[in-house]
Amino acid sequence: MDDRQSNVSSNRTTLVWDLPLRIWHWAFALTISASLYTGLSGDIALIDWHQQLGYCMLGLLLFRLGWAFWGGRYGRYAHYRFSPQGIWRHFLGAPRATPQTAPGAAIALAFVVLVAAQVGTGLFATDDIFTEGPLTGHVSRETAQAMTWLHHRIFWLLLVAVAVHLTAHIVYAARGDATPLAMITGRKAVNLPPTTQRVGYALVTAGAAAAVVWVFLWLA
Repeated sequence: MDDRQSNVSSNRTTLVWDLPLRIWHWAFALTISASLYTGLSGDIALIDWHQQLGYCMLGLLLFRLGWAFWGGRYGRYAHYRFSPQGIWRHFLGAPRATPQTAPGAAIALAFVVLVAAQVGTGLFATDDIFTEGPLTGHVSRETAQAMTWLHHRIFWLLLVAVAVHLTAHIVYAARGDATPLAMITGRKAVNLPPTTQRVGYALVTAGAAAAVVWVFLWLA
């Protein structure tokens, strides 16, 4: 009887990723993919699209910043705990106390930091011919060149993060772990209280992020 109860408990799933966070996750992934393609294709005709995607990404980053404080329970960065020891314990099979594994939390924060750096440097970047960021004219030529140099190299780290992320999900899928589906269903097999959706908060946060980007570009 105890074994059967344990099996039932282990098979139960809980809503841990709220709908706004899941929508943000896929919008973030698609925008990264499109930005990398338009930036690396070598097609000058796509540069305008690359810039527009950068502004979209800025809005997504602002939304995630807000959602880190007043979003669903497990989407807040207070739950994104990791350390070298925690990552090592995860690979040794230690149970987790939050829906986010230590390696998962690390790669999620790495994505946000790298994309923020890529967007930030892109605002000052220039090709000295056709295209420049909205803030290029506010800094010296040397600063703009340094930002451009960084913008053309940070993406390599971003590609590494993408490769690590996808490889991890392939490994999970091969082991029969449902983790890769969590950002679709929002559910994970954890013994934790469910999250709240906070759709109203999400709409206000998205509107505020879009307004900040619009005002920024208008002032720039």
